Amino acid sequence: MPSEAEERELKRQRLDEEEEEERAAKKAAKGEVVQRVDCPYLGTINRHVLDFDFEKLCSISLSGENVYVDLVDGKYFQGRGKETHAHRHSLEKGHYVWMNVADGKVYCIPDGYEVVDKSLEDIKFNLTPVFDQEEIDQMSTKVRYAKALDGTDYIPGCIGLNNICNSDYENVIVQVLCQVIPLRNFLLSYQAPKEKKKDPVLGSLSELVRKMYNPRNFKGLVSPHEFYQSIGKATGKKFYSKQQDPVAFFSWLMNYLHKKTKGKEGNSLIHDVFQGEVQVRLSPANDEARIIESKEKTMLMSLDLPDEPLFKDNLDFIPQVPLFHLLEKFNGEKAFETIAKGGEAREIRRYSLRRIPPYMVFVVKRFRNNNFFIEKNPTIVTFPLKGLDLRDYIHPDCQPANPETKYDLVANVCHDGKPEKGTYKVQVFHQPTAQWYEIHDLRVSPVLPQMVALTESYIQVYQRQDVKSDGTFEEFEMPIPDINTEVETGIAADIEMAPEDLAEAGIIIG
Repeated sequence: MPSEAEERELKRQRLDEEEEEERAAKKAAKGEVVQRVDCPYLGTINRHVLDFDFEKLCSISLSGENVYVDLVDGKYFQGRGKETHAHRHSLEKGHYVWMNVADGKVYCIPDGYEVVDKSLEDIKFNLTPVFDQEEIDQMSTKVRYAKALDGTDYIPGCIGLNNICNSDYENVIVQVLCQVIPLRNFLLSYQAPKEKKKDPVLGSLSELVRKMYNPRNFKGLVSPHEFYQSIGKATGKKFYSKQQDPVAFFSWLMNYLHKKTKGKEGNSLIHDVFQGEVQVRLSPANDEARIIESKEKTMLMSLDLPDEPLFKDNLDFIPQVPLFHLLEKFNGEKAFETIAKGGEAREIRRYSLRRIPPYMVFVVKRFRNNNFFIEKNPTIVTFPLKGLDLRDYIHPDCQPANPETKYDLVANVCHDGKPEKGTYKVQVFHQPTAQWYEIHDLRVSPVLPQMVALTESYIQVYQRQDVKSDGTFEEFEMPIPDINTEVETGIAADIEMAPEDLAEAGIIIG
């Protein structure tokens, strides 16, 4: 026989259960969702099959509205009520635990109650990784190692990306952007404004970067499927399903992000980080005394490789050229002769730097179209990994406005193979571990610094040495002097400096 105290305890428990059932019945009558912490189906969840990288579309209706993911088999279905695809799938398969992909709430279908349990926090974090400001500020200093569910070791932020329909050219640009600290921090903390429609490209890029830095990733790799689809829609499938030039993709993406993030005055983080200024001296070839000076803003500095020698001592000979030799293009004295617009006269152009940005992007012009096929110049460019000084290439009048001129390499995009059938890979400097890694789609491997300079570099990103680990950098207050050269009127004054002319000369306008 139970004692009197035990009977009182049992009676109290029955009353509590009756009150709980009564509250649940009242909530159900009002249309409110009942919350429970004692769901008996939590043990059926299979984290190994969950993949939140793909588009959240119903497997049957292909709709993106009110979509739920089955936490047992990882499939997406629409709806939660009766006669919906999710409700029908739960009854057919016996899968009762579902998560709303919009807000991360977990429900039991068909019972209809919300499941509240701390063991689901890791799944919610993988759906939408979120970082606080302190974690973001420590991304470049704190060493993090992580392990996937299958035991694979990986480093958050230095993780492989899946190649979707020859998307290696997009993957390398995303990896490069992760090395640009101010832009990376912006994307990690970006929240789409609620008062207007979410931009698909900016939103998917932000989600992709957050997943790359997720220390609790289930798989140890990331598939950029949503970002890839948004790029295809935004460009009319120009960058879609076939390999393209990463330089063209970088230029398009930076201009797109600038338009979407610029303020009322027209400035944006993209221009603050990448945009520099080049001075161009233009004169007719038959009269170099008449000079037109102009300045153009650019986010890419293109470097011309010398022609490959026709006659080689042996077949294994690979020409080499130092980066400083290519940078002589911007010393203000080296002349470039081109055909003037209209083809009636020749012009002489000379370039020098007026303002150098916190991140300098160099493009080595390896590919050339000769009207029949695309040629690739295999010349290896030797370059310093640290301490690249650009002071000698800044216009003398502008040197006081650019007190910091030394740069360190943070990313190096390479091309392997033939011009039209090769692949792109990237070598990045992981700052917390001070280690170089080579990332070729899903393959991430450490690489010696000496080997970085022996690759066929295509795009190089240098970081100015005054950029701090939290992404802040010095903004120099001294104004850059305007161009005040007097120009004679005549033929030279009629020459137009069109953007396409500057592009032909090696300056890609941002």
